[in-house]
Amino acid sequence: MNWIADYIDGHGEEFWQRALKIHGYAELAGEERQSAAELCAMLEQAGFAVEQGLGSQPTAFRAVYGNGGPVIGFLCEYDALPKLNQTEGTCYNGDGTSGHGCGHNLLGVGAAAAAMALREEMEKRGLSGTLVIYGCPAEETLFGKTKMAEEGYFKELDVALAWHPEDHYCCGEVCHKAMDSIRFRFHGRSAHASVCPELGRSALDGAEMMSVGANYLREHVPDGVRIHYSYLSAGEKPNVVPDFAEVWYFVRSNRRRIVDQVTERLIQVARGAAMMSGTEVEWEFLARGKATRINTTLADLAYGCMRRVSLPQWEEPELRLAAGLGESLGLPGTICGELTPPEGRELPGSGSTDFSAVSQTVPSVEINTVCFTRGTPGHHWAVTAQSCSSIGRKGMLYAAGVLAEMGKALLEDPGLLSRAREEYLTRAE
Repeated sequence: MNWIADYIDGHGEEFWQRALKIHGYAELAGEERQSAAELCAMLEQAGFAVEQGLGSQPTAFRAVYGNGGPVIGFLCEYDALPKLNQTEGTCYNGDGTSGHGCGHNLLGVGAAAAAMALREEMEKRGLSGTLVIYGCPAEETLFGKTKMAEEGYFKELDVALAWHPEDHYCCGEVCHKAMDSIRFRFHGRSAHASVCPELGRSALDGAEMMSVGANYLREHVPDGVRIHYSYLSAGEKPNVVPDFAEVWYFVRSNRRRIVDQVTERLIQVARGAAMMSGTEVEWEFLARGKATRINTTLADLAYGCMRRVSLPQWEEPELRLAAGLGESLGLPGTICGELTPPEGRELPGSGSTDFSAVSQTVPSVEINTVCFTRGTPGHHWAVTAQSCSSIGRKGMLYAAGVLAEMGKALLEDPGLLSRAREEYLTRAE
């Protein structure tokens, strides 16, 4: 009897309706009240003891079932992105409001569904152990799990299992980049820009000089470093010397120590820009994210479970949607249908995620399953469109089955946990 598969099949429509509700809520980072409540209600109904509001984050939660060891963790996310509202379709039809342009409506429900299915298996077979589901807000700002780890969460886990919607399958060997998120604020002195410009000290000049320096800095950083920025405030009118300007920087690398080095140089650039412009500068770190500590033991387990669980079969509605998006966006117009075996090594990633903070705390793995057509750009309305489509539904339910099977294997085989722990202890960031 396959209790996990039967449970997911039997509750698939309920899971999908929850995912669609969260898709409709589309709440931004730190504001996910309805989304968190939706997941908590689902878990409470399934027999989990739920604690809402963790540490400094009111939209974080913790749900627990069972007792004793091992302790298996599942990670939910549910924040949306600004200006990416979209319904299912092949052409943009959004209204400029927020939307699930990273598929976190699928992610949150899929992870919770995995834990619920594994709970069913434990009940039917009398398996011992504890399941802990962490509701993790604000992934898109790298704040949620980073802050939760700083406040001592996740340490109770023997292992953490996570997933993310993608346009391909991956069993969890990608090392996501470490990242600093920093806001620089320049303070100057206002004046009439034409009548008495000599009295002004332009905060915007300071910010722009910093940007010039940062762009020259790019030539002298290690391979793989990424520096990008966006102006948050740059003055109101051309004839008023701006006394305030704010610019937001991200610094990324596959190694935390390199991020530290480049960030220190960027701060020196900001100080120099303030000196040249006669302004003052201050800065605030919003997040200091780590790189992922991969675990090939868990990646191998993931691949085995991904092979055992039936892959989604793409039918006419999905193929038609893929073709339409391909025509609209210049994409291949196809959907991935094959697994890629693990390579047994760290694969460099291009993005950043606060999942890395968990991976530096306990043995962890994050798999990817196909929820989008090939080549779909991240943080795009096309992701929002597919996150409420049958492609997203099938990918979410497949992920739930894989994570639940991984949890079952870890409950049944203490040696797996021991090997994962040993690798975690020997693998540096």
